[in-house]
Amino acid sequence: MKKISLLAIAFVTTCTAMAQDGTQQGTGKDFKPLRTPMSKAVRFGLQAGVNMAKFNDNNLGYDANTNTKTGFHFGAFVNIPLGGSLRFQPGVLYNTYGSKMAIQTGVGTATTDVEQDLQYISLPLMLQFQSRSGLFVELGPQVSFLGKAELQYENSDVDNKDDFDKLDVSAGIGAGYLSRIGLGLNLRYNFGLSNVIEDNGGNNSSNDGPELKNRVISVGLVYHFGAAK
Repeated sequence: MKKISLLAIAFVTTCTAMAQDGTQQGTGKDFKPLRTPMSKAVRFGLQAGVNMAKFNDNNLGYDANTNTKTGFHFGAFVNIPLGGSLRFQPGVLYNTYGSKMAIQTGVGTATTDVEQDLQYISLPLMLQFQSRSGLFVELGPQVSFLGKAELQYENSDVDNKDDFDKLDVSAGIGAGYLSRIGLGLNLRYNFGLSNVIEDNGGNNSSNDGPELKNRVISVGLVYHFGAAK
C-alpha cells in the first residue's frame, strides 16, 4: 500500500506541475519546450530499467511470506500524438517478474526460502498526457505472455512453467520526465488483475483455489529518437 500511495502522490504532483506549466507558457520566461513538439511528430523509442516485483497471494493453503524480487525490463515503443497533450504509446517489453518467498515447511518457525522467476513478453498500451516541458503521466492496460518460469530453491533450478497461466493481464499507472534531447526517466506501477497460477479455468476463473497476482514497480530510462532535431 505504501508503494501505491507513493505512486499516487507522484501522479498528483506531476498533474499539478503540468497545470502550472500550462500557465507559464505564455510568459516566455525561462521556458524551453522540447525541440520537436510531440503534437507534430510520431516518435520511436527504447526503454530499459529495473523491476521490483512481488506476488500478492491469497488462499495458498500454506504460510508464505512474499518479498520483493529484483528483475529488469527492456524493449521498444512508438509514441503517437492524438492532439494537444494527449498521445498513445504501445510497446513491446521483455520483463522479468516473480517473487521471493519464505514458505513454512512444518511445525514451528522453520521456513524454506525460494525464488520464483517469471519471464514475460509484455505489450503495454499506455495513454499519456505530456506537458511541453517534458513532464508526463500515463495509464493503461498491459497484456503479458509467459515465456519461462523457474523455481529456485536449495541451490536447484526447476522448470515449473506448467504451474502458471500463459497470459497475465495488468493495469499500469506511471509518471516521468522527457528531456529536450529525448532522454528521460519513467516510473510505472503494474497492478496484476489475473491469477498467474494455472487453475484449469484460465485467467479470472471463478475457481476459489490459490491465487498469485503480480505487483511490479518499474524504474527505467527512455529514449525518443528524433527529439533533439
